[in-house]
Amino acid sequence: MECPNFKPRKKPAFYTILVFVMAFLLGALPANALTEGPYFTLTGSIDTFGDLALSGKVDSLVPSGTSIKQETGIGFNHAIGYQFKNSLSTELEFSYKAGNFGPSLSGDMTSKSFLVNGIYSFNIREFYTPYIGYGIGYAFHEASIEGKGNRDDATLAYQLKIGVDAELSRKLSILLGYRFFTTNNPKFKGYFTAESAVHSIEAGLKFHF
Repeated sequence: MECPNFKPRKKPAFYTILVFVMAFLLGALPANALTEGPYFTLTGSIDTFGDLALSGKVDSLVPSGTSIKQETGIGFNHAIGYQFKNSLSTELEFSYKAGNFGPSLSGDMTSKSFLVNGIYSFNIREFYTPYIGYGIGYAFHEASIEGKGNRDDATLAYQLKIGVDAELSRKLSILLGYRFFTTNNPKFKGYFTAESAVHSIEAGLKFHF
């Protein structure tokens, strides 16, 4: 098993969201009780991909060792979880991310992942709750090169996410957050081995049962 190389790249979005969350923590107000019980989340994301470091056999237009870009894409995430009284929650999540390769390589790469997340909620605000979470699971990748077909691989996946849960009612809240998603390097047989990371800004809804 490969060890995760879990080092977020220095992206402005990460530090912006981190400062945003820390501001809530420093200005704490008396807490309301968290809504205990099962919940379902649905979020959409804007995904910014780190440069792909390609190795091994690559399409003839791109030499091995080339670093290419992936265009910003749109993704989505679904999760079913349970909120406990002690500010902890756990959830099973499915996510989808996709981005086209840069101009030096015609095609795209998609990742579908299933992760188990652990979430800690800082229950310090009356109407909104900052949270931080970590997830681990599996990702199923597919690389497509125009005129050459598709290749796929499955790898371990990891993510870190932070954000705010803003309560609209006891049954519904809005989620706004940032996540860093990475995996072990997928190997696309006959194509290449890729190294990549994804920075996402997401927003969506959380339904309490």
